[in-house]
Amino acid sequence: MSTVKLLRVTVTGPAKDLDAAICALVLDREFHPLPAVSVLGGKLKTPEGSDPCRAALDSAVALMNKVGLAPEFREFRGEGYTAENCEEYVERVSAEGARLVAQKNAQLSLAADDEALAAALMPYYELDTDLGELLGATHMDITFGTLPPEQWAVVEKLIDPEPSAFVFRTGTEGGMLRCGYAALPDDALRIAELMREYGFQPVEPPKGSGFNGVPARRIEELRGAAAAARESAERLNREVEALKADIREELLRRYSYLRYHSEAHALRTYAGTDGRRFCLMGWIPEADKDGFAAEARRMGCTCDFERPDALDATKAPVKLKAGFFSQIFLPFVEMYGYPVYGEANPSIFMLITYCLLFGIMFGDVGQGAVLVLAGLYMFKKRGMWLGRIVMAVGCSAIVFGFVYGSVFGNEHLLPGFKVLEEGNAMTVLLLSAGVGCVLIVVSAIFNIVTGFRQRDYHKALFSANGITGVLFLVGLVGGAVCTLALDIPVMSSAAYWVFLALMLLCVWFGEPLGALISGHHEPGKGLGMVIGLGFFDLFEALLSWMSNCLSFLRVGAYSICHVIMMLVVYTLAGAEAGEYTVGGVIGLVFGNILVMVLEAVLVCIQTLRLEFYELFGRFYTGRGMPFRPVTVDYSDVAARAA
Repeated sequence: MSTVKLLRVTVTGPAKDLDAAICALVLDREFHPLPAVSVLGGKLKTPEGSDPCRAALDSAVALMNKVGLAPEFREFRGEGYTAENCEEYVERVSAEGARLVAQKNAQLSLAADDEALAAALMPYYELDTDLGELLGATHMDITFGTLPPEQWAVVEKLIDPEPSAFVFRTGTEGGMLRCGYAALPDDALRIAELMREYGFQPVEPPKGSGFNGVPARRIEELRGAAAAARESAERLNREVEALKADIREELLRRYSYLRYHSEAHALRTYAGTDGRRFCLMGWIPEADKDGFAAEARRMGCTCDFERPDALDATKAPVKLKAGFFSQIFLPFVEMYGYPVYGEANPSIFMLITYCLLFGIMFGDVGQGAVLVLAGLYMFKKRGMWLGRIVMAVGCSAIVFGFVYGSVFGNEHLLPGFKVLEEGNAMTVLLLSAGVGCVLIVVSAIFNIVTGFRQRDYHKALFSANGITGVLFLVGLVGGAVCTLALDIPVMSSAAYWVFLALMLLCVWFGEPLGALISGHHEPGKGLGMVIGLGFFDLFEALLSWMSNCLSFLRVGAYSICHVIMMLVVYTLAGAEAGEYTVGGVIGLVFGNILVMVLEAVLVCIQTLRLEFYELFGRFYTGRGMPFRPVTVDYSDVAARAA
């Protein structure tokens, strides 16, 4: 994935054509707007005026919400719509829709009230007396409550002989018997105390105009009325659906028109005007330059184009060219930050290096295949972007699994490089450090290219990650390898050490040397400050080279740990002795799962750390901003509906 070349365009034209220019040049094209008043200043002011489509748009959204119509785009050009006739149409249709919806909601509310009242009467279902009359009795105290079912026969036998009281059942609720008792006022306290001894718990008597009549008959009436109300609501709902089907396409076309022009009016805040002419500024793809200019001329506008190289490139947005492979690790890249215009885009670089490092640390054919299947499920079934990354690293694990000859930790099925045999562990560590040095040099090359693009010669030539830094690192490592491994006495040569010293001096005095080449001198820095700051830059560079190269030793260490962990699993399962019991097979399966999950997570995190700290920091600032052309999201009406 590379970046698309952009141009900054400034469009001017008659003030009366501002809205048309916004529609034709901004909304209908790829245009990343800039606030013209802030950029240009002067006598420019932000255009004033209210949105003529806002009221009609809000009404259209409210109508769609009422009838349950999801907002979608429909082509509206050529229909002759205006804000006024759209508002008239929406008001007319809204009246009919509001009437039907209000009637339907009223019937549903009536049904819900009747059903709620019927449910409240259920605890009194067995009562064969008018509940309203019973509640209105004045010559006796009536108390309702709950009683354990097993106590009913005892209470009934106890109260029956009482001349001043009697008990009666009303129904059941939640495993408890609902009942009540009536007592003369003089004996009410005594009867209440007697009932409490047997577990009677008073319940607040029902209140309201609906609690009258014999409960069983009243419940039947309420249920019938609720069913009739719901049937009426269903009929009204069918009328609403018929209305929705009838107005759907026309309403969506008018909604799209209103939304489009309302969004266009909102973009007036980016424009500037002096009363006679307007000014629009923004970024467009360079490939659209000719088409944009032709459209501007057709509207009677003029436009000027500027390349980011002539401006401060850090202020230019970045549009990435999307590719299948580069999209895989783009979320990880965006976690670090967006590239600055002119910086190397690390998406493909990360795809290659991340998979390489992961494969070295987690090389296993069987476990890699499981990762591929898990990633496929995560991406296809769950829609997780992480699934593509898991699939990619799983493929790398399979490749290095064939290199190591490892299948689910078994190294006897395939030939290959056995990590724990014949001193191979040291070879793995040295190769890991070598791979790290190569990746660091590649990262520095990206930094050099970026420095030349941005005309930052200190960065490209004399920084720790510039040409002199790369030459020093390559010279140091190459000299050590030639002397210690190839028996070529490079390090005994005086010219070799003079070369390294010269490279270090270039890094030390890199800032003034870069300023000398570019011709930009920063005032206020004396010789002592230059020497002091340069020394600390050199010291930091040396620490960085040493720590970063050594950090890659952990790549080999993880590959060794992976083999050791699987060796422990096979030993505990009895596989090393050739004894495959049922318990051993189960232990082997769960051991593979444990090692695979644990180490896959650790290796992913460790590789991400190496990418961000040892590689990205050398050529990538991540302080850029994405290219965001203005688009109208017709499905997003939350803000409008509110």
